[in-house]
Amino acid sequence: MKKIKIVLLLFVLGVIGVYALNMKAIKKNKGTKIHAGFSPDSLKEGDLIFQTNIGGQGLAIQLVTHSPYTHIGVIFKQDEEWMVYEAVEPVQVVSLETFTDRGDEGKYVIRRLKGSDTLLTAVKLDMMKKYLDKQMDKHYDIHFGWADDKFYCSELVWKCYNAVGISIGPLKKLKEFDLSSPVVKKIMAERYGKDIPYNEKVISPGDIFNNKELKEVYRN
Repeated sequence: MKKIKIVLLLFVLGVIGVYALNMKAIKKNKGTKIHAGFSPDSLKEGDLIFQTNIGGQGLAIQLVTHSPYTHIGVIFKQDEEWMVYEAVEPVQVVSLETFTDRGDEGKYVIRRLKGSDTLLTAVKLDMMKKYLDKQMDKHYDIHFGWADDKFYCSELVWKCYNAVGISIGPLKKLKEFDLSSPVVKKIMAERYGKDIPYNEKVISPGDIFNNKELKEVYRN
């Protein structure tokens, strides 16, 4: 009888131990969509995450930029959970899992500034987060203007890095993009009428993605 009690006790302790390890793993990976070959431990604050969504204005963005990527966010950690700052309606911060679930087929790519261990010091990362926090709840800019009262996705991310003196992509003027598609012309007519701001400064997700100073961390 004594041996049976000891065996039962060891079994219960074993179950508790496995449960504790599982809960620790779940907490560690909370908010992170796990894919084969991807580990949340490989992430760093300041990483850029790109996705494609051709719904809404997504197709028009692809036609204008000749890039598959229509949306971008920047990754930071909050209370041990990986989060993504993004400019949608409104500017917000969401879990990494929430962000990745929205992309077409759940696809996304994570890229990182080369030399980030040196360039993105703790002080600079803190400055970037403070900049992003100040923009929370501002409206999405459907006119893609360069003022700071409203933001579109790549503008928010670009200005976040620019706040610490780092450029992550070349600024262009609106007229430098491909505006020839009927789909694009229709949207522009609806938003601008006849007063299209051809000389407005613009940064696109595709131009940030193609920056040679970034390196790929992961794609699914």
